[in-house]
Amino acid sequence: MKTGVAVISLFTALSVVSLQSSTAHAAKSPAMEACSKQWDDMKAAGKTEGKTWPSFWSQCSKDFAAKNGGEAAPPAKAEKPAKTEKTTTKTSKTARNEEDDPNSAAQKKDCDAKWDANKTKTGAHGWHDYFQFMSRCM
Repeated sequence: MKTGVAVISLFTALSVVSLQSSTAHAAKSPAMEACSKQWDDMKAAGKTEGKTWPSFWSQCSKDFAAKNGGEAAPPAKAEKPAKTEKTTTKTSKTARNEEDDPNSAAQKKDCDAKWDANKTKTGAHGWHDYFQFMSRCM
């Protein structure tokens, strides 16, 4: 019993220490550092005027971004090259109309009848086969 309590206490202590050390090393943006310092100074001087940190941070980060041209966001770790859009010369063999027109219910009924016939003929079963068939049918 004493061993179990000791293990739980040790685990709890290690969890708290690791949590504190991980938050202490978290990267802060320039805006967060500047606004945090400004907030601490205001709090020490008693000039918070009833504001809360979230409301102060909201306005301060916007002001910081306006003054410093977008430095409010934390710097990116590594910039990825911009993706270029691929252009293919391959055209689709069938054009699919995905609009919901009045004939779509009748078309679904026809496809369901074809599915029943196909299922008995090929032994297809399950949702995957059904949706594959319906996507080709409709």
